Amino acid sequence: MTYRKKENPPRTFTNTLAGRLYSPDEAGDYLGIAPQTLAHWRVRGTGPQFIHLSKRCIRYSEQALREWLDSRTIASTVER
Repeated sequence: MTYRKKENPPRTFTNTLAGRLYSPDEAGDYLGIAPQTLAHWRVRGTGPQFIHLSKRCIRYSEQALREWLDSRTIASTVER
């Protein structure tokens, strides 16, 4: 008789002030970039703000992702 390990559904963290919390993979999907790019940006301090829950647990708030996208939105190349 073999036993199958019960698969747990992915955890969804929510914070009433910041909205949903996204894992780096989910944040990458949200932004349309690779999760590794987010890792590079975390090191450089150039990407969206993130939450460091533990040594190996990084999350991005929906609010931080939206604000970062809004700050990157421009109407013309002249604005840069």
